[in-house]
Amino acid sequence: MSFRIRPLTLAILWTIFIMVLLTIPGKSIPSVSIFEFDKLIHAGLFFVLTVAWLRAVAGRYVYKAVQVVGAILIFSFVSEWFQEVLPIGRTADVFDAVADSIGALIGLATWSIWGFFQGKPKE
Repeated sequence: MSFRIRPLTLAILWTIFIMVLLTIPGKSIPSVSIFEFDKLIHAGLFFVLTVAWLRAVAGRYVYKAVQVVGAILIFSFVSEWFQEVLPIGRTADVFDAVADSIGALIGLATWSIWGFFQGKPKE
């Protein structure tokens, strides 16, 4: 018997993982000396988030993909706002939200290219 994580379960777990990362107190986050490595991490996290949710709920439907990506883009900016208002020693950074959004859009592009090779997307 093999163990396989369902796409929706993976998407939910990844979302929870990101939310936990966003609530880590600022003093607990190690500083990274590599230039803008933080932005690559943000983009990577939201790339995986987007692909996971598209795989879980969009199938090959373009309108569902637009809804998923729209929700993730909103989530990226709202999560930065939450970091600013929660008493966890973190501050909002609009460039983090931009990096999140870039990761989400790259995830959408990847999903679209994958769909192209799998068959025509549905309206």
